[in-house]
Amino acid sequence: MMKTLPLSFALTAIMASSAFAATSGSHYPIGGEGVMAGTPPPPGVHYRMYNTWYSADKLTDNNGDDTGLDVDIDAYVQLHRLVHVTDKKLFGANWAYNVIVPMVHEKFSSDALGIHDNTSFSLGDVVLEPLALFWYGEEFDACLGLAAIAPTGDYDAHDAASAGMGFWSGMLTLGGTYYMGDNRSWSASILTRTIYNGKQDDTNIRPGAEFAVEGGIGKQFALNDRWLARPGISYGASWQISDDSKDAPGVVADHHKESYSVGAELNLMYLPWHLQGNLRYATEFGAKNTSEGSSVVFTLTKSF
Repeated sequence: MMKTLPLSFALTAIMASSAFAATSGSHYPIGGEGVMAGTPPPPGVHYRMYNTWYSADKLTDNNGDDTGLDVDIDAYVQLHRLVHVTDKKLFGANWAYNVIVPMVHEKFSSDALGIHDNTSFSLGDVVLEPLALFWYGEEFDACLGLAAIAPTGDYDAHDAASAGMGFWSGMLTLGGTYYMGDNRSWSASILTRTIYNGKQDDTNIRPGAEFAVEGGIGKQFALNDRWLARPGISYGASWQISDDSKDAPGVVADHHKESYSVGAELNLMYLPWHLQGNLRYATEFGAKNTSEGSSVVFTLTKSF
């Protein structure tokens, strides 16, 4: 499962420094799924709502140093995801498909740059995943998926904050979770995303490809016959793995984005209602050519 947090904040701000990549933000910032990132949902229909609050006051250069630009970045993203895991088999896996519809509110301000811009709460870039394969084992679950991310959100290269990114992306997902202990109570999970971006219409720049990895380690236990709890530690990392298509004024195409995160979370499951809630806090570090901040994510999942 994934989230889309555009943070297309800074074409204007980027031009204030030569130490940035040609585009900023990503269709898949790190840390969206947390401890059980590589675990596929069981057969059936599932609705998940992600609520992400992101804030940052730091922009980093190609060496990972603070640029010293006085910025204030805030975003709230609400994702609505519907997943159908069918009983149809392909290569021994259950075939699934899903759609993710994001709603985005974003703010970017800098007194030093004279920029104060924000978006209304509006539609972001929709994710369509027609092919997902889920394998279920006694000690290991695995998932593979192919998705397209459509530029349905408003984007303007002259705005410091936009609900969309202004280009198509294709995404390959591969991951899994290994279970240990009695009743698979311990879990170690990894999920990778490889993202290939199309050309941004307003700038004629094709952002470089990206590779992201996330997951965590968790311990699940019963509180009583109705409630399960799973605390855990999550991690994430993201690298731009190819150059942007061209240099733009004041930027360098081969200055790649890079970021890491670590966090803690608590997941509670109410078994009679097939309902679960997940609360996670994560902080970023080691960022290059992008923002560095922190996020709070609350996820609510209902299975039918």
